[in-house]
Amino acid sequence: MDSQRIDQIVEKYGLQKFRAKQLKKAFFEDAVSDYDEVSTLKKDLRETLKKEEPILCLEEHVVQESSDKRTFKALLKLEDGRYIETVLMSPKPDHWTACISSQVGCAMACTFCATGTMGLLRNLSSEEISDQVLFWKQFIKRRKLDARLQNIVYMGMGEPFHNKTKVFQSIEELNNSETFNIGSRHISVSTSGLLKPIYEMAEKFPQVNLAISLHAANDTLRTGMMPINKTFPLDKLAEALTDYLAKTNRKIFLEYILLDNENDSLDDAEDLVQFIHKVKPQKLLHVNLIVYNQTDSSHRQASRETATKFKDYLIDRGVSATIRKNLGRDIDGACGQLAVHDQK
Repeated sequence: MDSQRIDQIVEKYGLQKFRAKQLKKAFFEDAVSDYDEVSTLKKDLRETLKKEEPILCLEEHVVQESSDKRTFKALLKLEDGRYIETVLMSPKPDHWTACISSQVGCAMACTFCATGTMGLLRNLSSEEISDQVLFWKQFIKRRKLDARLQNIVYMGMGEPFHNKTKVFQSIEELNNSETFNIGSRHISVSTSGLLKPIYEMAEKFPQVNLAISLHAANDTLRTGMMPINKTFPLDKLAEALTDYLAKTNRKIFLEYILLDNENDSLDDAEDLVQFIHKVKPQKLLHVNLIVYNQTDSSHRQASRETATKFKDYLIDRGVSATIRKNLGRDIDGACGQLAVHDQK
């Protein structure tokens, strides 16, 4: 459900215009999951809408819960029978973040990412993207979780900028003060490095957070891990990020998965330092180091000791860096683990 579909419902059923405001409050503020809860509508209309206008364009298939109860992963079925995964996590008390998908599968073929093994099956519509957020709002209400949904990250299945038009439309919907009303600074988009949309996002959504799935700062190494680097190498990426910072003055997050004996040496850390020096101003870059979450690939996770040494090396050279908390590993809900096999 989104603002466009609510307007269509009002027009289709000949409703008075104020009904749109009532429906928006019911769906997005009150997180109702059944038309019977919308008491401002007449009973016969509620019955008609239940049959003809589902609130969500996707349905829950399975929800898994991590052992620490801080992460939930949902397998959602789309109207065409395809499936996507989305994650709800609590990185700190009283805060919930939804990690949402933008595609069924992914065409980027990053070797360490489970989604990439699926290939690209199709793009999601704007409503299919934003309905993942609405699903989690309903879930939080139903489970009586002690916090509200505060942050949205486009880091689920798919490359968001490969589905740029629908992703941008969904961001506008999440920003809409009459529906989700989620501020731009609470939304993050992660890309493997498609350059044109980086320039476009700086113009269109200067307050939305940008994250770069980097994972190596040497062109040869990065191309082997991430084929997109062959088309958009690191020097071009550095130019785009410098332009982005000049226009937005907003911090960029560099995501760096540490792979055992592949990209986790101090020489690799120095390559990362040198890449960061190419981007101005350096102070607006922050490195998120990620201890690899095992998938079916041949990669192996670096040790915690190696991750700490890598982080300390960066900090000693003036680079802002942290090791990200890994949530949801026991339900394959952590970074790089989302994949739905045996799609129809």
